[in-house]
Amino acid sequence: MNKYIFIAVVLFLIVAASLFFKKPSLEPALVDLTCYDIQRSAEVCSDIYEPVCATVNIQCVTTPCDPIEETYPNDCNACINPLVSSYRLGVCGN
Repeated sequence: MNKYIFIAVVLFLIVAASLFFKKPSLEPALVDLTCYDIQRSAEVCSDIYEPVCATVNIQCVTTPCDPIEETYPNDCNACINPLVSSYRLGVCGN
């Protein structure tokens, strides 16, 4: 009888742990994040590849231009570009 209770408790703990420790979603966040001043003043960025899709304000000479989206290797590399206004996690779509 004690063996069956032990097995039931172990199974319950395994199920509870699997629900508690869910894998993070691999879907990119659709929230636009703003570059902070400390990110803009970075002198060196890491080589860690965590791609972001940045909104880059294009400077046109004759007429106003719509911003474009460009994929950067990480948020640091995006934010050191003074033309980047915001970014979101993940690569840019077509």
